[in-house]
Amino acid sequence: MLLAFFFTACGEEPVPEPQSLSVNKTQVTFDAAAGEQAVQISANCNWVVSEDWEGSVKWGTVTPQSGQGNGTLTISVQANSGADRTGVIKIFSAEKEVRITVTQKEQEALIRNVSQVRALYKGSDITITDKVVLRATVISNYMHTDNGGLNNYTSMKAIVVSDAEAGIQLFCAENNVDFKQGDKVEIQLMGQTLSVYNNGPLQVNGIPMANIKKVGTETLTAKEISAAQLLTGDYESMYVAIPSVQVTDEDLNKTFVVASAHTSIEMIAETRETFDIFSSRYASFKDVTVPSGSGMLKGIASVYDGRYQISIAQVSDWEGLTGERFYTAPTFTLNTTEKEVSGEAGQFTVSIAANVAWTVSSTDPDNFAVSPSSGSGSTPVAVTYTQNPSLSEPRSADIVFATTDASVSLQTLTLHITQSPFEALVSDPVRTWMELPDVHEKEHFAYISHMTTLKGKSVRNYAFWYDTQNRLAHWVAYPLYQDIMGSGSRTDAWDYNPKVPKRYQPSLLYSFGGSTYDRGHQLPSADRLYSYDVNASTFYFTNLTAQNASLNQNLWAGLEMKVRGWAQTCDTLYVVTGAMIRTPEDQTIEFVNDNDGNQVAVPRIYYKVLLKYKSDQTENGGYSAIGFWYENRSYSAEYPVAGDAKTIREVEALTGYDFFRNLPEEIAAAVETACTPKDWGMN
Repeated sequence: MLLAFFFTACGEEPVPEPQSLSVNKTQVTFDAAAGEQAVQISANCNWVVSEDWEGSVKWGTVTPQSGQGNGTLTISVQANSGADRTGVIKIFSAEKEVRITVTQKEQEALIRNVSQVRALYKGSDITITDKVVLRATVISNYMHTDNGGLNNYTSMKAIVVSDAEAGIQLFCAENNVDFKQGDKVEIQLMGQTLSVYNNGPLQVNGIPMANIKKVGTETLTAKEISAAQLLTGDYESMYVAIPSVQVTDEDLNKTFVVASAHTSIEMIAETRETFDIFSSRYASFKDVTVPSGSGMLKGIASVYDGRYQISIAQVSDWEGLTGERFYTAPTFTLNTTEKEVSGEAGQFTVSIAANVAWTVSSTDPDNFAVSPSSGSGSTPVAVTYTQNPSLSEPRSADIVFATTDASVSLQTLTLHITQSPFEALVSDPVRTWMELPDVHEKEHFAYISHMTTLKGKSVRNYAFWYDTQNRLAHWVAYPLYQDIMGSGSRTDAWDYNPKVPKRYQPSLLYSFGGSTYDRGHQLPSADRLYSYDVNASTFYFTNLTAQNASLNQNLWAGLEMKVRGWAQTCDTLYVVTGAMIRTPEDQTIEFVNDNDGNQVAVPRIYYKVLLKYKSDQTENGGYSAIGFWYENRSYSAEYPVAGDAKTIREVEALTGYDFFRNLPEEIAAAVETACTPKDWGMN
């Protein structure tokens, strides 16, 4: 009995129950909205959770993270603003593992009209977080004239879109060269910010052009509204037609753009409301005289700094202003009594504010002719004038309007015209400056030099050989040394050269329109930082050329940096920078338009020749030289290398110029035929 008990007490342990772990769902799917779902766990053991959420940002959570036995798992996800995404949840014990795949769908596009998008703005900047797609039509034509646009905005990044009920402005991240007036577009707005610009239009800020897709075209139709309705602001950024309006008497005879500045021309309605026509100084129609009659005006309704305005969308927008001006009493006035014109031949129009018949005559009809000689109301009169034969004396004439209408108190009105002397292009005397190439008189060319003041002394700044027909300098020559380089700031003072008549210069207040060319300096801005005035002189339009943007900003900029470094290692570095518009192999000239539509020659080759003077160097009187040339195209290199270096004679053979004409004859040959890159720190 004792033995039996022993065997019974020392028998084997009972076998434990096997672990079990399962879930009621192995696939969980969410739509794009934030949400949560429960998953039931069946288990007879301890378990823990691990998570793997696709993407760089954790977009889901799981609770609890561990448990024992049966339980409920809660899976929560954030709203999805991107593409479909997937996560994996693992639940495991010591022996078992199960997986749950979590899928969240991308947000469906929310198609919205302009009114719905505008309603998102509540008075302060707001970023759109939903996948909003706006459908509208481009109504503006702010593209550059090269692309068929009117260039009628302060930036080519602006596009105005509208539908039948509302409009909104897009301010893009890049210039618009793709979307034309009448293009129907779909615009992806998720992640974009709505804001009001300067108490003016509501706009989408900095939207990438890639977010805009053309889906069709349609013909623009203006929505007719009254001037009073315009002033409500309810039609902002829509293409509208406003009847019964005219230019105010004070703005009669002005051009759409006055004095090369952004211009507002005041309009008045027959019901006495006023608003403006706003025109960019870059507008293609800037020199057109505003219509003097009354009638229908079309354009894009807008507001700026609280003032309501119309922006011209098509050159036909003002064609309806042909009716008689509206007045409540007999009117015969001329707000403009003085007019200045240039010394060149030309023409302008003048209109009186009137509702009576009149005649007009000139005190010098041979040189200041008028047409027609009579009219009524605000009929415009053309005044045609000849070139002033004097280079030093102005001349003048009076244009006299007269009426016999007894109801008008002042029956004679006079416009006094002053014509400036004819502005001739005169070459400066050619000096014996070391940097100058040989200069010979040539038709349509002029030699121009600029001086500056440095430490109380008059010193030379730079000189150039200017081609009036092709609107560029063929070369610019200048000395370079530490004092004149200075250490000031870039001015960006883009302007006409005061020593060259404007008619011969390119208009380049902003870059060459509709092209990829930079406004390339021949004398670099960074070479003249001594004073504001000397730096501003490098921004004269005569110093600028149409340069490949990649070349200008990379390899050419690298060469300019090297040149400034070399100038600091010697007493004076004499530099000639040139632009060749023809090559010996190709005599044709390529052109690009300036901001006024004038043709400007595009250089094919750029070159620099450098003459270094070191007083402590005995060989060749202290002089040494090097040259470079590059085609006007992109290069992969950022800096010149020794293999790019040329002798002065090689560059002379290419260009046809005799450089450094004033080098002493006994050393000129040795200096101009030698090129030792290592002496210039180039290996």
